[in-house]
Amino acid sequence: MTEELRPTPALDDTEAVRASLEQWFATQVYPNRDVRIPALKIPENTGMSNITLMFDCILDQGAQRLPMVARLQAQGEKLAFPEYNLPMQFDAMKVLSEIDDLKLPELVDEEPTGQVLGSPFYIMHQTAGRIPPDMPPYHMDGWLCEATPETRGALWNNAINMMATLHRQPIESAPIAGFIKRYDFPKSFDDQLSYWERYMDWGLENARNEDCEVALQWLRQHQPSEQCQRLCWGDSRMANIIFEEQSCDVAALLDWEMLCVGDPQQDIAWWIFMDELFSHGLGVPRLEGLPDGDATARDWQQLTGLHTDNLHYYRVFAGLRISLILARMSLATDKSMLEQSFASSYMRRVMNEHNN
Repeated sequence: MTEELRPTPALDDTEAVRASLEQWFATQVYPNRDVRIPALKIPENTGMSNITLMFDCILDQGAQRLPMVARLQAQGEKLAFPEYNLPMQFDAMKVLSEIDDLKLPELVDEEPTGQVLGSPFYIMHQTAGRIPPDMPPYHMDGWLCEATPETRGALWNNAINMMATLHRQPIESAPIAGFIKRYDFPKSFDDQLSYWERYMDWGLENARNEDCEVALQWLRQHQPSEQCQRLCWGDSRMANIIFEEQSCDVAALLDWEMLCVGDPQQDIAWWIFMDELFSHGLGVPRLEGLPDGDATARDWQQLTGLHTDNLHYYRVFAGLRISLILARMSLATDKSMLEQSFASSYMRRVMNEHNN
């Protein structure tokens, strides 16, 4: 997987966006104060579903400098998802930040109408820390490669513990119950399978991916009859976690665009599958010190009190989702992952594990 397979939406007029954002801050966030935003930085490879902007908000002629992050909903063709609800993600983080010991970015404000910048956006304070890279994968390069095996293990285990904190929350409890009622998103596994079936038709635009078709049929045939229901993160992986700079503690969980209600086994399965995919799936050794999938599942089970009987099933489900997303990304560039990819091939390998 190369950086070219992850196109980043661009801003048509960065200076106009900066000026509009500065004016919005002056009226909406910090009224009656002198506000300046000198420049915007757009990190590379911020994905196809939103645009990330990083900037300093300078107050009162330099008396206070606040590092900020903005997320703008991307507009245009060949985006990653057919529907996208940025205000829902803002609300999700706002709600989840009320849960003890669950770490989310510190939110500033949102503009859900699109009237200021042409699309909805929200603002967060920058969370200090470091994120394991996914371009290239952290098994291949970056600060995690330079860390000791003991540090890697501690980072991994702290992330699993943080994820378990989310999964221990009943969906009937406040404030999660209210959030679930407010929005339309997948709230059962039937909803999820139907969503990804529609996604395949939409995302591939008349192309066919046999691996994904076979996997979807297999998932329908082997769907578990009884499932625990929790709010699931959806995109649970190391590259969506900020870790504190001077420790192995989790500073914040990022990216809630794939949240759903379902069996939280799917989050731990996505975590395991994504780690395997960008190591074994690419023919790259896993970093020493990171627990394997079985140990990770056991730890998560002990932390949550939930079972992992269907972990294999949800690993296949993880493979279907990432294969379709990569196929969609590829459609916007060179189409090399449209009909088959390293992800769909690895998914078939996982699917066949119990048949051997």
